[in-house]
Amino acid sequence: MSDYIDILLTALEDELFPSLGKDYFLSLQQANDALTALSATLTDQQRTLLDSYEDASAAAGSAYQDAYARRAFLLAREVYR
Repeated sequence: MSDYIDILLTALEDELFPSLGKDYFLSLQQANDALTALSATLTDQQRTLLDSYEDASAAAGSAYQDAYARRAFLLAREVYR
């Protein structure tokens, strides 16, 4: 982890969790409850498709968050120069 932005992103992730707040965790619980209910109604083929969708969606979300945070750090560096 030689890139200083990677170090900052890791520190940000470590510090972010406690500050997410109840709205985040309530929404997360509601999403999990809906997924559980939906999964109970799916065939094996549909469940496989849903799993593929979830994996791709999570990867896209992660890539977006990484790019967003990286750009924020770069902009902050420019502002404070």
